[in-house]
Amino acid sequence: MEDLQTLITGIEYKVRKLIEEKSNLNQDIESLNQEIKNLNKVVLEQSTEINSLKEQIKTLKLGETIKNNLDTTEVKLKINNLVRKIDRCVGIIVETEKQNSSNK
Repeated sequence: MEDLQTLITGIEYKVRKLIEEKSNLNQDIESLNQEIKNLNKVVLEQSTEINSLKEQIKTLKLGETIKNNLDTTEVKLKINNLVRKIDRCVGIIVETEKQNSSNK
């Protein structure tokens, strides 16, 4: 009978340890999920900044083009291309915000 009680006590101890380990793992999962959200936010911010810097580079190149007195038709075409790209970027941002709000 004493052996049976020792066996039961050992099993209870192992079950408590497993429950404690499961709880710790769940906390780790929550922490990692939060870290993923934070990293995704950083990636999005950096992507936005990269796109902004690319647009600034294009604008500077356009300014240099104008400064070098190129044909006005060519300048107008470049401006129109920039406006179209900006419209596409805005569309992507709006779509991303819609997807993010629908996921919440």
